[in-house]
Amino acid sequence: MTVLRARPLETSAGSLPLGAARIPGTGFGVDLASAGYREDEYLVTGTATAWTYDADLRAVPADTDVPYTTRVLVRRPADPVRFNGVVQAEPLHPEYDTANTWRVLHPWIMRTGAAWVGITQEPRIAESMRTEFDPVRYGELSIPTPSLRYDIVADIVTALRTRAAGLWDEGPDIARAYLSGWSMTGSFCRVFLGEGFHERRRLPGGAAVFDGYVVGISSGGAAGAGYPGLSDDTGLPGMGDGRRTIGGHDAPVIELLSEVESETHGPVLRPDGDDPADRYRLYQVAGTSHDSTGPDQVNTNQEQYRRRGLPVPSRRIVEMRSDARLDFVARAVFSLLDRWVAEGQAPPHADRFVFDGERHGDAVSLARDEHGNVLGGIRTPWISTPVARYHPHSTPVPGACRPSPWMPTIEPAAMTWLAGNMTPFSAESLNARYPTAEDYLNRYRESCLALLAQGFLLWPEVEPLLVAAEQRALTLFPTC
Repeated sequence: MTVLRARPLETSAGSLPLGAARIPGTGFGVDLASAGYREDEYLVTGTATAWTYDADLRAVPADTDVPYTTRVLVRRPADPVRFNGVVQAEPLHPEYDTANTWRVLHPWIMRTGAAWVGITQEPRIAESMRTEFDPVRYGELSIPTPSLRYDIVADIVTALRTRAAGLWDEGPDIARAYLSGWSMTGSFCRVFLGEGFHERRRLPGGAAVFDGYVVGISSGGAAGAGYPGLSDDTGLPGMGDGRRTIGGHDAPVIELLSEVESETHGPVLRPDGDDPADRYRLYQVAGTSHDSTGPDQVNTNQEQYRRRGLPVPSRRIVEMRSDARLDFVARAVFSLLDRWVAEGQAPPHADRFVFDGERHGDAVSLARDEHGNVLGGIRTPWISTPVARYHPHSTPVPGACRPSPWMPTIEPAAMTWLAGNMTPFSAESLNARYPTAEDYLNRYRESCLALLAQGFLLWPEVEPLLVAAEQRALTLFPTC
């Protein structure tokens, strides 16, 4: 497994990277320049191992030294001196090569001086980029088989950390690198750990390529979605297989789940761990759904596809869309992980959700209070000081949901099953709970400050929550 060559790609108004940080003249994306950041894109050529399972479902090489060409996006401080030594790496999501870690973390990354690296690892999107999206820019892309993806991601980060192939040629060394993913790429991280890639892939001197992991909105109990296995054409470890449960490694692992994934996560639940060989936390965030990961317009990929006349999905729900922000909690969780690695300061434990025992297929319902809000978990301010019922699943507007070309057979009900909604309390219920707007705002503020003290919110996220609560109070309590 070797990175052989990295070639930078030129960016112009007429030729932007897929998933560019910003589409000029639109509301899509993030303005890097105002934060003192730059974006670079590379085509990277190397060789990797294709993996399969033997008769006992153990990972074994199927072929070695398979050539590939992928692309890598790097966002880092424009002034190398400002780089803080931390790289957040993510395997880009198979659907449009979207960067969900960037979507969740970009404010925290830029205010701390960290870098972000996104790596194309899915053959289908690489082929679409090569033949549909931009044959001129991406005509060399080639990922022959899905099972190369684990070594490709490790190859790229190894090259960055060792300054190979010109991928990281200026500024301070990378001190700490983290791997994270969300939904399908969260499951990528689970397989990376479960199949031994963390132990297998080492830097010169023996240190792990990745210093820690966040497995986001992925349930190990969700059949193929939670543990897709090594490749599309290999078997899946069964539901009772121990690889579905995060085991002990010489790097800390945090699982961060919404209510949706928690419904199927019961069979793989395990205790938190503080042993040096098994550092682990599970955080379940109350009042959140699979799609609570931040504003849609942060990622530019689908808009870029749409502007080229290529198909993109649409999804509308009958209910009021939830305003929950799992990403606000996630930024604090990543900060806790970095402190765990850099300073040895173990993060807090958190209460977990309670199951009510009612089974729906592979899912078990979560216990809820008299208003319909979940019990247990990290008590977000919109749940501890509620003005609405938050529910993790929604109903499709008839005729208004169009599936992605990557999942053309998915039904509208399945698309909106991942979307959260909220039902405002009645005026009578609000008045019974909060005598005045001031009472509501004081209690909401106390909830935010409690999470800040616990480490589950950072102050830059507390401020917009308080502003939103004040705006909400003007509507809910008109006499204020």
